Amino acid sequence: MPELRTDAQLVTAYLGGERSALADIYDRFSPGLYDTAAAMLRDRHEAADAMQDVFLIAAERLGQLRDPARLKPWLYAILRNEVYRRSRKRGRALPTDFSSLGHGAEMAAPVAPDAEGEAIAGAELAELVRSAACGLDERDQLVLELSVRQGLQGADLAAALGVSAEQSYTLVHRMRDRVDRSLGALVVARAGRKDCPELDALLKGWDGEFTVLIRKRVARHVEDCPQCEHTKRRVAPIALLGAAPAFAAPAGLRDLILARAGQPGAAPRHAYRFDADGGFPRLLRRLHLPTMILGGALAVLLGVGGGVLLVANGDGTDGPSVTTAPTTAATTAAPTTAPATTVAVTTVPDTTSLPTTAPLAPGALTVDAAIVDLGASATSRALDLHNPGEQPITFSVDGNPAPFVLTATGGTIEPGQHFTLTVALNRSGRPEGAVAANVTIRGSDGSSYAVKLRARVERPPVVSIDEPSGCVGWSGVVYVSVTFSDESPIAEPITLAWNGPFNGSTTMVIDDSQAFGDIITTYQVGTYTFTVTVTDVRGNSTTVSGSFQIGSC
Repeated sequence: MPELRTDAQLVTAYLGGERSALADIYDRFSPGLYDTAAAMLRDRHEAADAMQDVFLIAAERLGQLRDPARLKPWLYAILRNEVYRRSRKRGRALPTDFSSLGHGAEMAAPVAPDAEGEAIAGAELAELVRSAACGLDERDQLVLELSVRQGLQGADLAAALGVSAEQSYTLVHRMRDRVDRSLGALVVARAGRKDCPELDALLKGWDGEFTVLIRKRVARHVEDCPQCEHTKRRVAPIALLGAAPAFAAPAGLRDLILARAGQPGAAPRHAYRFDADGGFPRLLRRLHLPTMILGGALAVLLGVGGGVLLVANGDGTDGPSVTTAPTTAATTAAPTTAPATTVAVTTVPDTTSLPTTAPLAPGALTVDAAIVDLGASATSRALDLHNPGEQPITFSVDGNPAPFVLTATGGTIEPGQHFTLTVALNRSGRPEGAVAANVTIRGSDGSSYAVKLRARVERPPVVSIDEPSGCVGWSGVVYVSVTFSDESPIAEPITLAWNGPFNGSTTMVIDDSQAFGDIITTYQVGTYTFTVTVTDVRGNSTTVSGSFQIGSC
């Protein structure tokens, strides 16, 4: 039976002593966590070790998470540090182009370069694109995995990445540009030759290796070819990446983790700490790359192919550090026995892969109503906040909304997104009458919206029949009395109406909290039913009914 509790409920249950709640947390999040770890680390065994550490740390540190509803981004933030820590430890070099699709650990094999587009559509092309995504730098790949594969957005994505909301939006925007251009060229090269003779001629004799030169040629061609641009949109790389099959965690990993979780000393003692505000793990400190002692081998390496692009991981806070080593006459002529030379590795911003784009439109706040009216019965209503701009915007709510309750007093709205601000009112115990409050919603763009909150508490009079009932014998006139109460004054008249052998109605006499009236029967034998309607000055009404019999008792 699927676990139906929310993330927050699972966290609360675990912290309350329900050890099995950790198993439910594992079952809910381990597929995505392992899929991300395997893609980033490119090694299934190391991915399993990373995920084990994530859950062992979570079991020990779960009480530090301030908002249990944010369990998902919290787990991915821990995974982020575990991936970066392992990358830093083994000091791996990552390619920044897609010249070798076969190097992604246990990814799909390259497709034959002359395969027709329809033959490599669907899952096969999706696996191919995800394999190529291993060539992205570490930060772009992590942004891709978390936003596209795992569905993290907005503040949750920012928290998982360890950056501000504005920075996360910029990272996503730039990642999508790079993926669209680089992987877009890949999918067109693989799937578009059948539809474009010019592209087919461009790739004639291509051996299937997606080199930097091939990527640039195809990308330039796509820019000038409507057919290939259509192919790129049809087999969109972002959509293909999201559709690629996920890596499956080893079958025995669950039992291993749950057996160790919570035991003293089970969680690894790593250097990173958790912040005091939200309880999220802090980013690892920047890794200062050591100088590299390069001898004659470096000289030979620099002399081949016109230059080398080296990418070494940092701690993940700013992605890989990049340095280029151009070929010069001095380096090509250097003998292999040349004495060792100390070369400082520095960070060079990679701007060549970023397309020139127009400035993003600033964020803007709109609010869809100036009045939120719950009326006499609604317990809540939604107020829609919208950001039609191209950059995130923050908002805050000023003023005292009491006795109304708002689901948020501030937040961030991502570009093009809506935020639902719910206004609620607990009517129980509140006196009858009008309820009103005023708040102001302000945006970081300088906008200001005055919003009136209002509702009514209405209760009908409480009315009970004092008499008559049953058989009243032979009578020409039957006496009727009722007792009533209300928070508001009673409106006159109070009407008494009856049906039976003889029908009629009359106005009752009001005396304090009672009303009296007579039913005329003219001694006609039979059963009579009657109703009394009491209405207060606010228009709330209550009708009560009774019956009696005229005749021999």
